[in-house]
Amino acid sequence: MKYTTIVYESGACEHLESATLEALGDGRNVIVNLDHVPALGNEDMRRLIKLLRQTRDIGSEFALRATRPDVRKTLAVTALDRVFTVLDAA
Repeated sequence: MKYTTIVYESGACEHLESATLEALGDGRNVIVNLDHVPALGNEDMRRLIKLLRQTRDIGSEFALRATRPDVRKTLAVTALDRVFTVLDAA
């Protein structure tokens, strides 16, 4: 199965959701690139979890690309690094 990489920026939750659903509709797995996000807020995390659930429900994969230390730390502190597949590089 092919992957689609979606670059996510804070506050662009609607774009993230529509781009993810479009990729899933095309039968692709999704990698969300968080390298343009200075920090993850509560709304960001809620949206990512929602999309992960939707992706798993249809049998696709959903991964995060996170190289920024603050983003990785947030994922670790919230234990989301154990829930998501987190990639270091593209």
